[in-house]
Amino acid sequence: MKFYIDPMSLRTRKNRLIFKHLVKKFGTFEVIYREPPKKLRYNLLLAIIKVEDNRGLMNTLKKLKFKVSKKPIPALVDIKIVAELLHDRRGKVKPIGVSKDKEYVVFAPAEGKILCDDPGVALMLIRNENTIWIEAKGLNLSAVLTEIPSIPLKSISPRIISDLSLAFSKITIGERYAQEIQRILVEGLGSEMETEEELTIVRPEEKLIKEIFDWNIIKFSTGELPNRAFIDVTGAPLKCQWFAVLFGLFSDYDYVVIHDVPWNIRLQGFLRSNLIWIGDAPKDLFDCVIKDNKIIETVSVNNRSIEIIEEFIPLYSIV
Repeated sequence: MKFYIDPMSLRTRKNRLIFKHLVKKFGTFEVIYREPPKKLRYNLLLAIIKVEDNRGLMNTLKKLKFKVSKKPIPALVDIKIVAELLHDRRGKVKPIGVSKDKEYVVFAPAEGKILCDDPGVALMLIRNENTIWIEAKGLNLSAVLTEIPSIPLKSISPRIISDLSLAFSKITIGERYAQEIQRILVEGLGSEMETEEELTIVRPEEKLIKEIFDWNIIKFSTGELPNRAFIDVTGAPLKCQWFAVLFGLFSDYDYVVIHDVPWNIRLQGFLRSNLIWIGDAPKDLFDCVIKDNKIIETVSVNNRSIEIIEEFIPLYSIV
């Protein structure tokens, strides 16, 4: 059965959420533009919303005070409302807060690449997930994650060592040193080099890995890699921090969280899904931005990129 819903019934976010939830379970809907979208006036679209009812959806919406009709109901609709209606989060979502009016729970994407400014929100997104967290601001995470004092190179697969060596060489001393860096990570620096503090190291790849070793970022032995872990690189030189970041990005952990590591433009080619970057980075590299207690996502509406924003109160501040 086909019917139409008055777009004015969808002016509030709460009503849009209810409508989308019901339609997802009991039918489908379509936004039909009565004028070409290029004739957009003051961000308003002349449109109708057609619904295909499979299981009594029309009566359910009527009971919830939505205005519905068997005839089209054209109306001028804000393009951001259309964007929200069309926006479909297909991946995993998790609750991170409540709406500003405290009427409903706010969910955020928990997959893809997420740029964030709040470690508390990041902790909610990785709850119960297999996670590696790279910490550069001294945040004490021992209550929720297990610390890896040094990355145990002998417990890392050859594939990860190879990828890590190539990427680390690219963002530091140059790709031509990738094979030598890989050799050192596999074989070690040698006993003299690992213990002699005043040793003059001529080769740049040895000097680079020695610095990482001296800062206890790595160790040339086996060790445990807990399912939910963190590596504290607070105060370490940037190259040491970036090495830890690359380890996280190439690791087998389901989620990677990077907190307060300075951005390096050369890292952008190594970003992966299920990444939460807490700090400053180019937002166009990320699928979702969570900043200042707002979820910011971009939706395409007739070849236009529309930004939709949802404000929330974090759960940790109300429980």
